[in-house]
Amino acid sequence: MEFQLSVSASPDSHPFDLWIEPEGMMYQFPARSTVILSFRGPDAMKAEISHRSDGLIVWRPADTEVWATTPDGSCDQIAGWRDLPAPGLDSGGAPMTVTPRQLIEDLFHPEPPDAHSDGSR
Repeated sequence: MEFQLSVSASPDSHPFDLWIEPEGMMYQFPARSTVILSFRGPDAMKAEISHRSDGLIVWRPADTEVWATTPDGSCDQIAGWRDLPAPGLDSGGAPMTVTPRQLIEDLFHPEPPDAHSDGSR
């Protein structure tokens, strides 16, 4: 199955980062930039996006390749390599005691302490 998602910034926006997890691949895009993300795999439609003030975090499903196509026509695989499976996610990856998403969010994408002042998450 293949699923495509267009990510773009409006002309009046600021530069933004696009993170692809769990690989930790990060791409910086200027305002007015666009990228087409293609998800290829059995659960490609289950991709998730987390929004932060300075960027987007895309969480790919297990065993899903992610390809990026930019306006200049270049197309590159940016996540989901079969020969390098993500631990705890891909079928060929080593097991983990916590989910990769929990570990990565805690380490690299924590929410500001005041984001949920009422204690909710």
